[in-house]
Amino acid sequence: LKKLLEEYPDGTQVLREILQNSDDAKSKVQTFILDHNTYQSERLLEPHLNKYKHFNLNIDKYQGPALLAINETTFENNDFESLLSLADSKKQDQFDKIGVMGVGFNSIYHITDSPSFITGDKYVILDPHEWYYNGGVKFNFVEENLIQECPDQFAPFTPFGISCNERFDGTIFRYPLRDSTFSNISKKIYKTDEILEMFRKF
Repeated sequence: LKKLLEEYPDGTQVLREILQNSDDAKSKVQTFILDHNTYQSERLLEPHLNKYKHFNLNIDKYQGPALLAINETTFENNDFESLLSLADSKKQDQFDKIGVMGVGFNSIYHITDSPSFITGDKYVILDPHEWYYNGGVKFNFVEENLIQECPDQFAPFTPFGISCNERFDGTIFRYPLRDSTFSNISKKIYKTDEILEMFRKF
């Protein structure tokens, strides 16, 4: 991913790639939101998911400020597998085969290390560093009753109509802003002001 970022410009090009992916997926609406909030981290999928696993530092890498990208298209099964493969270091030969998302999806790693998204009844965390998951993990948040069991994990999504027992008719991507230099993908830290400037230029 670090090497692939050299092929994709930073800045507003990140938003353009997200918009292109939504268009390719036949979505007619694309919404960008900058979430300045930091959310509670007591009831997450993993007890210490907000820490950097090998450094034991609580830096809110999942629960801090984030860029959100919302569209009205729901993922297909092959799109899940493609994105999970993309984030799996053992499957690097598949970087050019990530389905509807396109290779341009890599551009979001300019600003984040741990994207996640909700689509339909699925919740996905991508973890290319393998801090907690082997490239990534997919849950059925409706069948597994995850919103009630892990409310802090889903707090950033619930303002957009995510409910415990219903599918979401669309996709919400959440890109927590990189807040430390522990990343092996990029050492650039992103602040909310920089995303606002990105919005302005876009």
